[in-house]
Order: sequence, then C-alpha cells, then structure tokens
Amino acid sequence: MKGPVGVGFVGFGRQAEFHAKAMQALPDQFRLVAVSDVTPARRAAAQGYGMSAGEAVESAFAEGVELVFITSHSSLHYAHAMAVIASGRHLMVEKPFAMDGGQAREMVDAARAKGVLLTCFHNRRWDDDVRLVRQAITDGRLGDLISIENRSAGARPAVGFGTPDFHQEWRVTATMGGGTIFDFGPHWFDQVLSLRPGHVVTQVYGDVRHIRWGDADDYFEARITFEDGVRATVGKCDVAYLSPPKWLIYGTSATLRHDGDACVVENAETSTRIKIGDAKGDLFGNLHDAIRHGAPLLVTGDEARRNIELIEATIVSARERRALDVHI
Repeated sequence: MKGPVGVGFVGFGRQAEFHAKAMQALPDQFRLVAVSDVTPARRAAAQGYGMSAGEAVESAFAEGVELVFITSHSSLHYAHAMAVIASGRHLMVEKPFAMDGGQAREMVDAARAKGVLLTCFHNRRWDDDVRLVRQAITDGRLGDLISIENRSAGARPAVGFGTPDFHQEWRVTATMGGGTIFDFGPHWFDQVLSLRPGHVVTQVYGDVRHIRWGDADDYFEARITFEDGVRATVGKCDVAYLSPPKWLIYGTSATLRHDGDACVVENAETSTRIKIGDAKGDLFGNLHDAIRHGAPLLVTGDEARRNIELIEATIVSARERRALDVHI
C-alpha cells in the first residue's frame, strides 16, 4: 500500500491528542481516520481533527485504518491491544504496555502470529539526560560499569496530566492501572535497559508502597542485578520535597552524575561536562517506515514485554519481601 498510513485511536485523552497533533503535522506519512472513546466530549474533540468517532472499540477500526494507537487507561491496554491484533492492524501501545508479564507475552505472541507490528511509546528513551548518559557510557568514559541509579522524586500526585473530560484521578487509582510504578516505571526501566543492550537481568528486589495519593502505589524502588554483576536502582517517590540526582553511575574509571541539566563525569584528574548525546530516535517516522518499507522498529514488542516483566517482578518481590531470581 502507498500513501500516508491511516491511523485510529482507542481512547482519545490528552496523550492521544498529542499524538494526533504530531501526526497531523506529517500529512505525507499519516492520515487521521477514526477514534473510539467512551466520553462524548472526547469524541467531539476527535471530530475536530476530522476523524469519525464512536463509543465502541470497533469504531477505531474504520475503513482505511492500518495503525491503531492504544491510548485508553492502563488497565485496558491488554484487552484493547488484543482486539486490534485480531482485526489485523498494526498497533502502538501507550505505556505501560500491559499490567503483567502474562498479558505482555500474550500480546507479543498474538501479534507475531497475526503478522502485525507491535510497539510501545517509550519516547523517553531519548530524553536529553538519557542521551548524554548513554553517550558517555558508549564512549568508555566510565570504564567498566559498577552500578547505575536512575531515580526521581516529587511531592505531587500524577493527576493533572489527563483531560478533565475523563476521570482525572485514574492515574492514582489501582483498579484503573494507576500508580507511579506503572506511570513512571516503564520509562525509567526502559532508560536503564537502553544503557545495557543484550544484558540479562538475573535478580530483582522491590519496594513498592502506597503512602498518600489515591489508593495505588506512590513510591517504588527496584534494585536489579545483571548477569555480569552490574547493579541498577530504579525508583520514583511522589511524597518527597527534595530530589536525588536523576542519574548517579559508578564506573571503574570515573563517576557520572546528572542533576538538573548538568551531566558531569569526574575521575581522579578531571571533571568534564558532557554536552553531546547520542542520536534522537524518531518514533513517528520509524512507525511509518516500518509499515511502508519494512524498517526495524526502534522499540520492539519484546523490549516492551521485558519492561513489564521487570515491573511485575518488582511488585511480586515487594509483596513477598524477598529478592526474586529471574531471567529477563
């Protein structure tokens, strides 16, 4: 097939509208076609982009739709993804990819069997801080890695991001897939994994707690061990008034600290500010090229599955209060 890729959305909240605006600016690559959303105001918003809109999931599968974005709330990603796969369309799933490893594996297997492309919107793999850190490691500035810390903290719940036309508290509501480990965790885990391509995680120790906001977790910390002995800590706290540096990485030759917008590598002789990161990924352009020209996906379904398996292991470890031996 030639021409722009026809796009549908399951769920048309704030994030979906960001995607729609981005693709609308690429008319040679994408054509906005249809939306499914349970909220009348959001269906009206979709029609403002020239898309047809209905309440049923199948409304997103209008004629001409080749690619569907799953942008419903987190607990529905699996069901909606399986419906898209069954329809024979390619799909991009917003993070979190799924709510547990079993769902993620089933999605990957079903997409492979159906012959459709399956990816996840892990756009923050190319945040400026990650690109600087990744380049410093690639350049060998740190020597052999010893440990990686990727953490952030704040003192507000994640309820202001979504559209006011829908239940804004869903991001802190457990039954809807809320909680910081499913909100920020997919990004932070993906960032760490992008620093260590090809390395298997062999152990996970998790601490996941609800302290203040809503009824879902608002604190998590995962300590993971790779097969070569390198350790990593991934965490987010939503009840903190001071924040740690986003990155603190120890190597045999130097230490890296990324705090605010400063990425500094220091060794016994020098302190160097890293200013140039690795190349930025273009997820929208890659999607078009993968569908039209068979280009490899920047984010594969298996990478997204692995991400959710790590989150699940962190939750199970916290619940059972023990380290889990894994092969992820």
